[in-house]
Amino acid sequence: MPAVRRKQKRKARESYSEKTLLKFVKEHLSKEYPNPRREGCPPKATLKRLAQDPQQVDASIVYHVFHCSPCYKTCSGLLARLKASR
Repeated sequence: MPAVRRKQKRKARESYSEKTLLKFVKEHLSKEYPNPRREGCPPKATLKRLAQDPQQVDASIVYHVFHCSPCYKTCSGLLARLKASR
């Protein structure tokens, strides 16, 4: 098998593995950190700022989003809308 085909196959496997991992992480973050009382949740404006320019938001907000499924879902939705508008 030519080296080029091996390289293409390896890239395809890596891409598949990466997509699989990202899918798992998204599902995990969406479900495994319920916060029905929304305790400690930042305002929606802060989540919007995080989606628009993550470096302008305090690291504690990022930490919260990765430990609060409702905020993660909100932020993911904001990111999807931003991406669609570009």
